Amino acid sequence: MAQTRNLLSLLCLLVLVSGHRASPSDANRTHSVIFSPVRSKAVPLVQPEPKADDGFDYFSVVSRFLPTSSKVSEACRLDSLAVLQAVKTLEPWALKMIDATAKLPSGLLYGNIKSYGQFDECLAVVSKGQRQFTGQYCLANVHLKAYEESVDRILDAATLRRRPLEITYNRTNMPVPDLLPSMALFQFASCVPSSCTPEDVQIAMTEALQWAVKPTGLRASVQVYPESCTTLTSKPFTKGEVAMILVIIIFLLLVFLSSAYDIAQLNYVESESPIGKAMVAFSVPRNWTRLFKLDVTQPGVIGSLDGIRVFSTLWVIMTHKILYFAQEPWINKLELVEALSSLIKMPLINTLLNVDTFLLISGLLKAYHYLRDLENKRFSFISCYTRRYLRLTPAYMVVLGFYATLLVRLSSGPAWNKFVEQPTDACKTNWFYNLIYLNNYIDNRNQCMVQTWYLAMDFQLCLLAPLIVYPLWKWPNVGKFLFTSVALLSIAIPFLTIYCSRAIPSYILGASDIDIEWYMQNIYFVTHQRASPYIIGLALGYIFYRLNTTKVKLSKVTVAAGWALCLAVLYAVVFGSYDIFQYGRENDSMEAALYGGLHRPAWALAVGWIIFACNCGYGGWITTFLSARVFQPLSKLSYSIFLTHYIVLMVNTGRMRTAVYVDEYTLLHMFLGDILLVFAISLVLYLFVEAPLFELVKICYGHKKGNRKSLSSTPAKNELDSVHVNSKIDTQLTRLSSSPAERP
Repeated sequence: MAQTRNLLSLLCLLVLVSGHRASPSDANRTHSVIFSPVRSKAVPLVQPEPKADDGFDYFSVVSRFLPTSSKVSEACRLDSLAVLQAVKTLEPWALKMIDATAKLPSGLLYGNIKSYGQFDECLAVVSKGQRQFTGQYCLANVHLKAYEESVDRILDAATLRRRPLEITYNRTNMPVPDLLPSMALFQFASCVPSSCTPEDVQIAMTEALQWAVKPTGLRASVQVYPESCTTLTSKPFTKGEVAMILVIIIFLLLVFLSSAYDIAQLNYVESESPIGKAMVAFSVPRNWTRLFKLDVTQPGVIGSLDGIRVFSTLWVIMTHKILYFAQEPWINKLELVEALSSLIKMPLINTLLNVDTFLLISGLLKAYHYLRDLENKRFSFISCYTRRYLRLTPAYMVVLGFYATLLVRLSSGPAWNKFVEQPTDACKTNWFYNLIYLNNYIDNRNQCMVQTWYLAMDFQLCLLAPLIVYPLWKWPNVGKFLFTSVALLSIAIPFLTIYCSRAIPSYILGASDIDIEWYMQNIYFVTHQRASPYIIGLALGYIFYRLNTTKVKLSKVTVAAGWALCLAVLYAVVFGSYDIFQYGRENDSMEAALYGGLHRPAWALAVGWIIFACNCGYGGWITTFLSARVFQPLSKLSYSIFLTHYIVLMVNTGRMRTAVYVDEYTLLHMFLGDILLVFAISLVLYLFVEAPLFELVKICYGHKKGNRKSLSSTPAKNELDSVHVNSKIDTQLTRLSSSPAERP
């Protein structure tokens, strides 16, 4: 009987039923009439007459949620009492504080467990009276514990059964950025005087919530961290921020002067001197022309890489969008779990494969260029590595500087600290690891620009590639044995790691926070666990190099079998893992190890066939589509998109003011908006930073080589040219092999 009574009390709390009790006088009602939108006839609207005492003391409830007890600091207590007094006299500024404080939301059983209140309304409050203070917004983590099984089942429904899986208590040592799903953490915002400390707010909210849930069989506790409280105060610019502003001004001046000089020439004649080229390196008209120049794809050139890169880029952005979705407040968070049971949505669930496509492409291009340079006797380890470093680093360094300084000033919001300020602090601490490309190994729990683990991995594999490619060129039999050994090792390492550690094979929404974090830090980010697609790319580059003077002839049966096997593998990798990704499914060590060890090389082999078939004339309409010239500008922008897209996603989530309703339409609408904004920002970065600095690097290397050989500019372009076969001229420039690190 007591259990039933507590359950009913909880349901009453959920629907905000007051303590009003029926009385005989309730029979006397006045009626007004409204018109129903469904029916044409009038519907009576019952309006109770006002009564002197309806059993509900609103002022008493408000006082419980403000820090007025003797346990809080004196200044906070006095200011909170001033708020209560102003509420009695209906002062607008005090009513705004109460109005801005979160209320119990509807849809709790649908996953709507984060109530953000009104962030901006709270911060805009300025007291008017003897006590002078402003509004302070605090977002508290609320922990509920049920003492009865029936009430516990309701909590399970509200938290999507993730309470045992998520880290909800003491979230002070979480990875940065925190990409773990957030479905079990109740959050409740409070607007309090600026004189109150986080400890004051924690005391007040704990007492208030314990009072509110006591009849329901629940126990409440609250945690309020200093970084979760915000006031509307202006911070002075730091030395780093001033330095970044000066850097931006310098770039703007260079762009203005270079563009003016270029326009003044009128004829846009290409200068052959290094100084002349440097003078127009920052010219927007010239870089714009280069960006949107649509080259005619020559026979034998791998034009399909443009289309593959563009679609993989879009898939990467969607992947990161979904990772942020899992942490955002939704009105209907339950539908995120229900989506896991939809087979057609597997490309949005099993979505971490896109990076392996870029590792494959990078390995392909690197192997081909290394072999070509070795054949022409112009390969240099030092030159190779320095070119690669200078290709990646200048634009990367500028964006990293922006992350560490000005990014936090773009906006604000209830979760701004978690999604923006903490990653910014990581950049202030660990920026050096990024610039030496070891950020995927050193302190990878606190990553600056988390997507740049891929840059580190790509650069590390670039250092490894010559050790595999050189033996293939010098001693083919030894090289093939070495390559086979390394390829098998790259598959065995993740297989054994996942099996022995009983780890999950991918980012699985139904897994625990501990398992997901372990997987990301020990498998997903690190090079020795992810090398297999790059190794396969090296093999494909070697094949293209050997076919340089050979016309590939395949029978129709072979081609049909190749495409059938390719599609079957792609389907198996993406959709065949359906059971593994189901919510609440227990992890099977052998199944996880097999999938974790084999799905990446299998994906790389299937995509490798697409590239091979399209290049050798067996792709048909697929070759025509992927090689469409419209993809060329977007492919050239891919590195800038990679560097900047996370900023848009971080800001979007950090500045969210309230829970949203999300479905397929909303996802598509948000995604397209993000894409347009990312493309616009990336265009600015490309025109003002990436293209000019890359042009200067080419000038330096071309001039340096020109002092020794008549082949002056050719080595400088080796890092840029694409693969060609059948002795065709290299015509594709930066959009192919210089896109090293496009993705994370």
